[in-house]
Amino acid sequence: MLRRDFLKVAGTFLAGASLPGTLSSCFHNEDGSNGSGYRFPQGVASGDPRPTSVVIWTRVEPHSHSNAPAHVTAEVALDEKFNSLVLQELFEVSSESDYTLRVIVEGLQPDTFYFYRFLIDTDTTSTTGRTLTAPAISDQKEISFAFVSCQDRSHGFYSAYRRMLTDDIAAPTVEQLRFVLHLGDFIYETIDDPLQAPVDEALNAITDGLVDRQGQLRAISPFPSGAVTSRGVHYANTLDDYRHLYRQYLLDEDLQAARARWPFIHIWDDHEFSDDCWQTEANYNDSGEQSSTDEPSQRRKVAANQAWFEYMPVNLLHQEGVDADLHHAKEFTFTEVNNTENTTINEDNLADNADNIDAISTMTIYRSFRFGQWVELTLTDNRSYRSDHPIPEDVSGNSPFFPASRVALPKDLVNLLDAGKTANSGEPPLFVFTGDFILNPRQSSPPGTMLGATQKRWWQSVMARSSARWKLWGNSVPLQRFLLNTSALDIGIPDVLLTSDNWDGYRSERNELMDFLNDNDIRNVISLSGDVHAHFAGVVMDDYDTPSEPRPTVIEVVGCSVSSITQYAAIERLSRRDQYTNTEQLVRNLVTYQARITSVPEENPLVNNLNNTLLNGVLSGLEAARTNSLPDILAAKSPAVNGHLVYADTDAHGFGLFKVNDRAVTVTLFTLDNVNVDTGLEAPSVKRTVTFTIPHTEAGSNPSISEPAITGEPPFPLG
Repeated sequence: MLRRDFLKVAGTFLAGASLPGTLSSCFHNEDGSNGSGYRFPQGVASGDPRPTSVVIWTRVEPHSHSNAPAHVTAEVALDEKFNSLVLQELFEVSSESDYTLRVIVEGLQPDTFYFYRFLIDTDTTSTTGRTLTAPAISDQKEISFAFVSCQDRSHGFYSAYRRMLTDDIAAPTVEQLRFVLHLGDFIYETIDDPLQAPVDEALNAITDGLVDRQGQLRAISPFPSGAVTSRGVHYANTLDDYRHLYRQYLLDEDLQAARARWPFIHIWDDHEFSDDCWQTEANYNDSGEQSSTDEPSQRRKVAANQAWFEYMPVNLLHQEGVDADLHHAKEFTFTEVNNTENTTINEDNLADNADNIDAISTMTIYRSFRFGQWVELTLTDNRSYRSDHPIPEDVSGNSPFFPASRVALPKDLVNLLDAGKTANSGEPPLFVFTGDFILNPRQSSPPGTMLGATQKRWWQSVMARSSARWKLWGNSVPLQRFLLNTSALDIGIPDVLLTSDNWDGYRSERNELMDFLNDNDIRNVISLSGDVHAHFAGVVMDDYDTPSEPRPTVIEVVGCSVSSITQYAAIERLSRRDQYTNTEQLVRNLVTYQARITSVPEENPLVNNLNNTLLNGVLSGLEAARTNSLPDILAAKSPAVNGHLVYADTDAHGFGLFKVNDRAVTVTLFTLDNVNVDTGLEAPSVKRTVTFTIPHTEAGSNPSISEPAITGEPPFPLG
């Protein structure tokens, strides 16, 4: 060994590679569960590839459920038969890390395939994993990778991974994927939420649950502890609960196969902790309560952080060659905290109590990666440091004026409250209208933030200093605006934002970041986002509400979910009524209507009208429901609404592929057929793909994205 440095922090070890061929492999059998009584039920994984290092990961489980430590040998080789070993090292894991093992292997060669496995004694071995180090910073090769997000295990099968695996294995080696970028919601912290229940896509009906090809129900078993919201939904509440979720999610064969084939790069979103969370605050109830017992959530945040760190193949140590002031990532360190009300906010928008700050400081995960000359990949943590939603839940959740606490909120009110004490040129109103006039809850607050002050400065430094041709931003939630111009209905409803949980709720900071890029002439920035369970592509403007012409600044591609309920299905479900008032029927028509294809009404399918409403405006949405005529739909288009959007597919499950070279970025979004069907080792069929080209932008110019090139069945109204 070049060196051996035991960190033993939640199962983390450093190991140095040697010259190939100087080690001898242990004898072992290939079934993974022989005489020793141990097995590797969650498979293997690798992650965070850099030119000279990569993380390899596994979890050991004794059949007897013994609490005794396990001794595991990690092997890394240049060949699949392990004849050219570069690492053979013995490690001890225990219940302290839930028997997870993370080995950071250093001293590797850039742009090189390695194979790895784990052994216990001489008769039990894991499956073999394959990984790939990043190319050297001087390398000019094309970079290909996939990106995914949102994989609620109970809602659908992970057939997106099987499609990726099948296509990649068939591709020439030079065209194969280098890594998979996971943008968050790797797990869902709830297990029986009716709002996340599976939908039979053929019948457009809620199912009782999914059954795999062996006839087994695809569901998560009850939590060891758990807690219950006021809606009766069970959620993870302890470290054992969160570990329970990761163990069960990682039993999936398709997910295991994907983690064994490619290194993953992970960032989290909200469900790794709590839906629509900010800092250590959960938002289960519209009233802003934490749970049925109304407890703050600092202890849950620490537990969620620890479980994520144990199960994700991440390297949060400082990397050689990275400026110290550009590296803030920090491995998990347990801290004892109490659950304390977050009542006051400091000037950095942090809830100013020690338990909140201690909980979010247990780990820092924002970081960046470099792949040759072309790619700087920057990942941000959009949850741990963000301020509360602009209209606080104790306002929006308790007012009949709002349909939901973070959905379809008035744009002007969201912008006003997000600006805080800087609104109206530093003279914010004393009262705001939320159905009734109330005291402005943000009158003395600083402007809202998604990143927090420290992370924002880091992001700006990385963007300004990077010499890479393309600066890709793993952003977890969408950056571009999704506006519904409901004021055009002339029924007294103002224009609303689809949700305030993404960057639309944090306009002040979005504008600040776009101004920073423009002021410093930083071009070729592309945001990759997830969270909203839909495919979108478009341009991010410097200020969507400027009275002058907004400037295109960033290109954004939003990927749909692997399995979680699609945006259209969720909104369509919420819009259902036994009987509709005129206003309710009008709003539902903007989401869906029944096509008039046959003379038998019940045989006519529901049309997803949400794509059209977002792309073309609410008048076009109503025209579609009234006429079902494409010429009339396009004639009613409102270009000023979401003219920055070039594509919308709100009823999609699938993934995205990126190919990056010096001249352009090519993005292909895949929409798959029914994820309710277990296709086994056969890849699911592809309903459609859409491809975009993002050309290189010269200094002083504005970025652009091509029109979509669609194969297969286009989403309405594009076909």
